[in-house]
Amino acid sequence: MNKSSYRIGIDARLFGTRQAAGIGIWVEELIGHLLKLDKVNQYIAIMLPETAEFFPFYANNLKKQIVRFPHYTYSEQFLYPRILKKMKLDLIHYTNFNTPIFFKGTKSIVSIYDLTLWFYPGRKQRSWFRRMIYRYVMKKSCENASRIIAISNKTKQDIIKFINIDPSKIDVVYAAAPKRRKVAIDARRADQIFSKHNISRPFFLYVGQWRQHKNLVRLIRAFALLKRQYNLDYQLVLVGQVDEYASEIPRVIKQLGLQDSVITTGYISDNNLSIFYDRAEIFVFPSLYEGFGIPPLEAMSAGTPVISSNASVMPEVLGDAAVYFDPTNIKDMADTMYKVASSFTIKKQLKDKGFKQIKKYSYTKMAREILAIYKKVLAEPSNT
Repeated sequence: MNKSSYRIGIDARLFGTRQAAGIGIWVEELIGHLLKLDKVNQYIAIMLPETAEFFPFYANNLKKQIVRFPHYTYSEQFLYPRILKKMKLDLIHYTNFNTPIFFKGTKSIVSIYDLTLWFYPGRKQRSWFRRMIYRYVMKKSCENASRIIAISNKTKQDIIKFINIDPSKIDVVYAAAPKRRKVAIDARRADQIFSKHNISRPFFLYVGQWRQHKNLVRLIRAFALLKRQYNLDYQLVLVGQVDEYASEIPRVIKQLGLQDSVITTGYISDNNLSIFYDRAEIFVFPSLYEGFGIPPLEAMSAGTPVISSNASVMPEVLGDAAVYFDPTNIKDMADTMYKVASSFTIKKQLKDKGFKQIKKYSYTKMAREILAIYKKVLAEPSNT
């Protein structure tokens, strides 16, 4: 296919949704940077009506297509394809594994961030039927796609190993940490926010979900051991939406008598989240599995030292800019937290290394690499 301009659809249905905030940010950054790089092709952002009004981009080569087919629905599989067919796209980029698996009329690319639900289905996916559907849709989405974009080498290797996809079909394109807008909040306002959450001491910070693979129960137990063994007068602040499926977290906090020391803030807006990153003494990331890991990079961007699990993708993404621990070993986690907290030198080294590490990741670079993949797929002969 050789045309002067192509119609490229980007499935942006996860833009602006709190339950998939990380993917939504990735989609927003991708579209924004593509529009800066490419003034020739026509882009159609496919969006849900409840989030389309907040979409921040306007360009001569951008249109919005409103659809009412949320992820994980029958309408996604059986009604969405009708709209896609009418759109007469040359290429569609599905920005999550949830694709209409029976629609094969258009060249497609699918982004895969991780296989978390493959390994850690959680309580929402506890039924064998839901797990089976997830695996089937994931596999068919990968098989149907012209190319697969994996967010890390770790994710690529998981796709190869567990879904049995040809490695030559997979491109690795790293994401980046979004640049949080520095909102002018005076010290008094910041103090009010911290007072509201009873944060009054130096603190370790965690930002993220409360799902099983995030390993928060072990983190809390490690923090309890840290206080007993080293008498360190810190707090542990857990920022993220409180999950009804993770009731063991508040239960463990209460059992260990840490109600004044472990703070759960619930959801924090982006404007206020930057304050937590800036004021945290240390960022701790105990996850057992990730496809990339945005929060540690956000912490590095704020100049906050990072200590992290040595599992999964973390060493690949964070390099030598973090101090690592075994996420299954509570004592190792506690010892590492103390080692960094008690050393000004280590904290300064991590801060400096963090600033260097984040320079490796750029949304401009990401968009440029993805645009090259678009061009490659569009230049290939169509199978239809």
